[in-house]
Amino acid sequence: MTDIIITVISIAFSYYYAAFVHEYGHPGVLSSILVFAAAFLICYAILCVVFWILCFIISIPINTRKEYKKTSRFYTTVFGLMLEYAAYLSGVRVRVRGLEKIPGKERFLFVSNHRSSYDTIVQCGEMKLQPMAFISKPENFKIPLGHRYMTRCRYLSIDRADIRSGARVIRQAAEMISSGQSCIGVYPEGTRNCSDRLLDFKNGCFKIALWAKCPIVVSVISGTDKIHKNFPFRRTKVIMEIIDVIPYSKIAGMKTQEISELVRGMMEEHLITGGKQYESSVLQPKGQ
Repeated sequence: MTDIIITVISIAFSYYYAAFVHEYGHPGVLSSILVFAAAFLICYAILCVVFWILCFIISIPINTRKEYKKTSRFYTTVFGLMLEYAAYLSGVRVRVRGLEKIPGKERFLFVSNHRSSYDTIVQCGEMKLQPMAFISKPENFKIPLGHRYMTRCRYLSIDRADIRSGARVIRQAAEMISSGQSCIGVYPEGTRNCSDRLLDFKNGCFKIALWAKCPIVVSVISGTDKIHKNFPFRRTKVIMEIIDVIPYSKIAGMKTQEISELVRGMMEEHLITGGKQYESSVLQPKGQ
């Protein structure tokens, strides 16, 4: 969305500027084209810088030492737009399938395979209208500018070596969902995995859905592991697919291991078949 707005404004400014130069300078056709191209690049670069400056200014009131009790829809939306634009500038072109399956107002647990550090950037950007908060490792809370928004959007830091910390975060995540404040995103594999097979799942994360009594949105993502290799000379096609939504009524009474096996089976089947059962569905292009 942000990239489209900046592009449209840049084209409009470049058109009128080129028309002005043509009217009063009477340049040739080639010169007019060059003027338009130069004006577009300059305008786009300026608007890009202005956008990031505005994002920084908006983040100034955020207290990174404070643990916020309420989720701000304003900051979650702005952060989603930031991440969506950051992915675009990284050469990512996203295709989303099944986004319409995501519950509109009901809060949920979002689970996905984990290919790259770009996964959260892409997924949060595509779900920017949802008040998303991901469970993340402590190192990610040191990212410049990003850590300010992560704090305000109530992202949760988990130390995988500390069992007590993990239990506390899981309970806090469940409370955020059940209170209607946020949707929580997790990667059951627990770490990035670029192989063709899923890693063993961490069953504990599914306690969030049981305690919050919420549905589980099951998703898979592919292509994000190629972004670092392709940037900056090649674009990277990333596909994000919402496989299905598991209602709470289906998992009520199940053990976390059983839920884990159910979700893992859905992901594995989808990755193996390539989502052929969804071929008739319409792809929604992003960032084209």
